[in-house]
Amino acid sequence: PEPVVKEPVPRPVVANDPLSLDATPPVSGADREESVDDILAELNAIKLDGEEGNQLGDPDKVVALMHEGNALLSAGQPDAALAKYNEALQFAEAEGDPDVFFNRGIAYKAKGEIDNAIAEYRRALELVPDYAEAHNNLGNLLKDQKKFDEAILHFESSIKIFPDNPNTHNNLGTVYAMRGEVNKAAVYFAKAIRLQPSYIDARQNLGLAYIQQGRLDAAEREFSEALQMTKRIMLREEKRLEAAKLMMDQAKKPGSPLTYEQRNEAAGKLDAAEQASRMANAKYQRSLSLFQNIL
Repeated sequence: PEPVVKEPVPRPVVANDPLSLDATPPVSGADREESVDDILAELNAIKLDGEEGNQLGDPDKVVALMHEGNALLSAGQPDAALAKYNEALQFAEAEGDPDVFFNRGIAYKAKGEIDNAIAEYRRALELVPDYAEAHNNLGNLLKDQKKFDEAILHFESSIKIFPDNPNTHNNLGTVYAMRGEVNKAAVYFAKAIRLQPSYIDARQNLGLAYIQQGRLDAAEREFSEALQMTKRIMLREEKRLEAAKLMMDQAKKPGSPLTYEQRNEAAGKLDAAEQASRMANAKYQRSLSLFQNIL
C-alpha cells in the first residue's frame, strides 16, 4: 500500500491588528517646540493607505467571509467556499491576503483543479514566505506530480519553520519512499511517531519501510501498535454510533417531547457518527490486513 499523507484543515482565521500610524516623528536637527501650523502641515503631508488607488482593507470583513467559506469547505461545497473567499479578497488590502489564498488552494484541490491549487499556495508564499502550512500543502501537490526535488524543498522549509508538526515529517517520508530512498523515509516516519506516538498512518508507513529494509520484527511491532490503536478507536466509534441511533429512535417515537430542531440535531449526530464509524472501521481493516500480512 502507498504511504498515507496528511494535509491541514483550512487555516484558522485571525483578525489583523488595526492599522496604526507611527506616533514617533523622525528626529532631525535640534529639538524645538512645534507650532499648530507646523503640526497641521505635517498632517497634511501624510498619505494614508487607501489614497491614490491603494486599497485599504477591512480585516473584520475578511475574517467573517473566511469563516463562512471554511464552513462551506468543511461541508463539502468547494465552489460555494471559493465564492466566499473571492468576496473576502475584495475587502483585503491591495496585495491580497495569504490566508485567503491558502484556503482557495484547499478548495481548488477539493475540486481536482491541481494547477489552480498550486498557484494559490504560491501566491500565499509570496506574501508570507514562512507560511509552514502552505509549504506543506504545496509539497504534497508537487509530490503527486512526481516533482520530488521541489516537493522536498517545500517540506524541508515547512519543517524548518514548524519542526514539531508530525504531518510534515510523515509527508516528507512519503516522498523519499516514492523515490526508493527507504532509509531516509524510515527516519522521517520515525520522527513523526516520536512527535505523536498515536500517529497511526506514520506507524503503518514506518512498518512498510521496515519491510523493504528486511526488518520484519520491527515492522510487526509497528503494525501491532497500529492495530491496537485502530481497534480502540473503532470500538469507541461503535459506542458513539449506538448512542446516536438510540437518540434518533427516541426522536421518532410518537409523542416525543423533542422539538423539531432537536430532532434535526439528532439526525445530524447520527450522520456524523455513521461516517466516523465507517472511517474507523476502514482504518482498523487496513491495520488488520497489514498485521496479518507480516505474520
